[in-house]
Amino acid sequence: MTAFAIALAGAASADQITLTEPLSGASLHDGGVDMNVYMTEVDAGLEVVATYTPSETYAPARVAMVLADGDAVSFALPGAPSAHYAFARTGGDVTVTASPVGVQYASK
Repeated sequence: MTAFAIALAGAASADQITLTEPLSGASLHDGGVDMNVYMTEVDAGLEVVATYTPSETYAPARVAMVLADGDAVSFALPGAPSAHYAFARTGGDVTVTASPVGVQYASK
């Protein structure tokens, strides 16, 4: 049986993680969402998989993407309107950032 280990990589803070090698993973806890992210090598680049659970619904969901060097993508997650997530690859590193989304109220 092959042992599979996910190594924690990069510096993690409340709003940003950096994965520095394939089969590395880390956690992000921001914007009312708990997210675990890992990456693996595939022919087209680095596959990044993020499994997240919004605190409002506690329903786990998954997002997966293949990033080539220089790729960057950002979006909000269903069920997590209070944060905006950005995934960016530079060389062999993938950085995931969670930024709070400000709420604007209508006024007269």
